[in-house]
Amino acid sequence: MNIDPEASFEGHRPVMLDETMEWLNIESERWYIDANLGGGGHAREILNRGGKVLAIDRDQRAVTEFRDAAETLYPGRFIAILGNNADLGEIAGKEGITPSGILFDLGWSSIQGEDPERGLSFSEEGPLDMRLDIREDDRAEDFLERFSEEEFVDLFSEVDEPLARPIARALVQARRQGRLPRTTLKLASFVSGVYYRKGFRRSRRHPATRVFMALRIRVNKEYENLARALAGSLDLLKDRGGRLLVLTFHSGEDRIVKRTFREWTQSGTAEYLFRKSLQPDREEIRRNPRARSARLRGVRFGRE
Repeated sequence: MNIDPEASFEGHRPVMLDETMEWLNIESERWYIDANLGGGGHAREILNRGGKVLAIDRDQRAVTEFRDAAETLYPGRFIAILGNNADLGEIAGKEGITPSGILFDLGWSSIQGEDPERGLSFSEEGPLDMRLDIREDDRAEDFLERFSEEEFVDLFSEVDEPLARPIARALVQARRQGRLPRTTLKLASFVSGVYYRKGFRRSRRHPATRVFMALRIRVNKEYENLARALAGSLDLLKDRGGRLLVLTFHSGEDRIVKRTFREWTQSGTAEYLFRKSLQPDREEIRRNPRARSARLRGVRFGRE
């Protein structure tokens, strides 16, 4: 079956695309790293503007689909790697690439979220997996099986879950009684039940949103990988100049980026592209409600 490469990119407009491209300052024939390929929207726009792209993702499907489409549309101007962006320094070195800019989009793509087998969403029934890279060992269900109440409290508190303690206590009790939720919809219903018993009113955010987020972060070691990825970006850019942009989608990862950028700017290693984080405008949030939590931060190194 023949696949239209243009059609394979449709529907993959990422959050704050115009802003990220403006501040990344794409120059023709220079290399840029898209450290979270996802649906390929950022990488494609860099290519459309004349840049070259080293794209990295932990999801084999994301890499394969982008590579298949881009080989026809942008031959010789991209490299797509299945890997962890925490290793982007080693990956870039192996490929012989000196980037002029690096972009992190830390939100998971709609492709991943819409696959019920990933267990990332509670809109459809699926296993409690949540691995972005299926080669990883631990699934979300494995943590539900072995975490203590205090470990659950720490986990959920990292994403500012207001009912971290009651949810943790309920999960441990359910495990002892042999009724631990083992699918996405059952876990979402379980957390909603805790909210109902505590008298919390309905809000725009589903009660299980933060619990799912916390489990996904732990399964994929997102905080640890982000810290390593930022350090790797510094090594790639600090002596050569260039720009680093990071799109975050929740307070935990944003705190890591904000703190790291502050340390770099205070030491004179980098300077802010814009001092306060940028947010999507009302029109973008109207088109894509998931964009409402996005924050964009950026720094540059040396002379460009």
